[in-house]
Amino acid sequence: MPEHEQIDYHQLEAGYEFPPASYRVDSSVVGAYLEAVEEDSSLYRGSDLVPPMAIAAQVLAALSKAVSFPDGAVHVSQVVEFVDTADNRDTITSYASVGRMQKRGRFHLLSINLSACKDGDRVVFQGRTDFILPENNEDSAP
Repeated sequence: MPEHEQIDYHQLEAGYEFPPASYRVDSSVVGAYLEAVEEDSSLYRGSDLVPPMAIAAQVLAALSKAVSFPDGAVHVSQVVEFVDTADNRDTITSYASVGRMQKRGRFHLLSINLSACKDGDRVVFQGRTDFILPENNEDSAP
């Protein structure tokens, strides 16, 4: 995946599209995910099937590399929908765009639309994630 410079959240506005991120959720990523969530179902162990939330985790990891969040940022909600399955042979491309960026007093409300596709255009995941971001000290100076 090509490295891109992180964008500061102050530069975001509705409609901004982050650069797409492509990756393969291989067996090592799946194994680490299963261990982290203490999942021992035989459905995922020893098969090529990728747990849907492992894809969601990768989408959020890609987003965290694309935007610079300030100290005190709070992830307040997430809505996810899994549309198709993926296996560890699929290349996943995730997309993110700003749905809403709104200033409310000393905070910013940020809503980001997310999706992930395999085979170029087959959607496997879509959703939205919301954050409350505090102003940094430079913003709140009189």
